[in-house]
Amino acid sequence: MEIRVGHGYDLHRLEPVRDGASQMIIAGVAIDCSVAPIAHSDGDAVLHAVADAILSAVGDPDLGTLFPDTDPENENRDSREFLAEAIDRASEGGWAIGNVDITVLCDEPNISLHKEQICGSLRKLMAAPVNIKGKTHEGTSRSGAIEVHVVALVQRGQHS
Repeated sequence: MEIRVGHGYDLHRLEPVRDGASQMIIAGVAIDCSVAPIAHSDGDAVLHAVADAILSAVGDPDLGTLFPDTDPENENRDSREFLAEAIDRASEGGWAIGNVDITVLCDEPNISLHKEQICGSLRKLMAAPVNIKGKTHEGTSRSGAIEVHVVALVQRGQHS
């Protein structure tokens, strides 16, 4: 069996919402909060980083190369489409997703409060084991952003 590991990363600045209430999309889940990502697509940093990790593991071009933010077709695009493309590319190469580990750094929303919902969404989208951890920026200069790190394991072939 051949095994590979890929790392994915994404970061979006967050801005306060004028009326004080909005929804941020995290792993395809709409979560109420008072900030919104500054993004060309739907701003789902988790799905962007997961897709990038899968693409990295199988040796394909990164998300920004495949779906440039200069392409009007990608404006407000649903990030589930990006993930589906990454999964399709992996499958075409004979790769299956072994597992995905995600670390989300943001001060708002509180990821821990939505962990089960986020993991459930990802498991449906990928049919693979998923783990997610929520952390804060601890008041550093990255406060005001959502930052995501992902490690994905992919595998192909059978045990002999």
